[in-house]
Amino acid sequence: MTASQPIVDRPILTFPEEVSDWVRAFYERAETILEYGSGGSTVMASEMRGKTIFSVESDPAWCRDMEAYFEESGSVSKVTMHYANIGPVGKWGRPSSDRHWARFHRYPNSVWDRADFVAPDIVLVDGRFRVGCVLATLLRTEKPVTLLFDDYVDRPFYHRVEKFVEPVEIKGRMARFDIVPTPLPKHHLTEMLTLFTKSL
Repeated sequence: MTASQPIVDRPILTFPEEVSDWVRAFYERAETILEYGSGGSTVMASEMRGKTIFSVESDPAWCRDMEAYFEESGSVSKVTMHYANIGPVGKWGRPSSDRHWARFHRYPNSVWDRADFVAPDIVLVDGRFRVGCVLATLLRTEKPVTLLFDDYVDRPFYHRVEKFVEPVEIKGRMARFDIVPTPLPKHHLTEMLTLFTKSL
């Protein structure tokens, strides 16, 4: 490797163009951004001025690569990579098995427990445990927040969130939800706890 070669390649934004433009527009208006799943969107956010960015990852190797990229390349706005330890993972940060299921709730929830956490204006759901990430946002936000849910349209399992909150807009494969602080619906507690462990 020569001195001119980067240690870590720049993560690429893989959204379709209309989705990329949509995410960019919401990121530009936000002050604080929370991402479930990191990559090209994280880099895009980091190149915007005046942002506070948290990005959740279940794959420790990818999390280190992202940190190495920002350390080497720098960023306009600081990115805090948050590693959620859910046990061994495979491709795309999916749990290798259900053996460590008792940790799975950490992926949607643990970033909200950080001492340095700042309540987000925008949440991007593009990683693991996507339904759980919506539920965590519903239950833990203390102010209205916009949530963008990637791959929502064509994956019926994700539509289970509509029991708790309905999308207000669709752009290509992505759905937008306008979330307000929501009390725990006690009669759905068992279902909600189960959904926190679904890694889809």
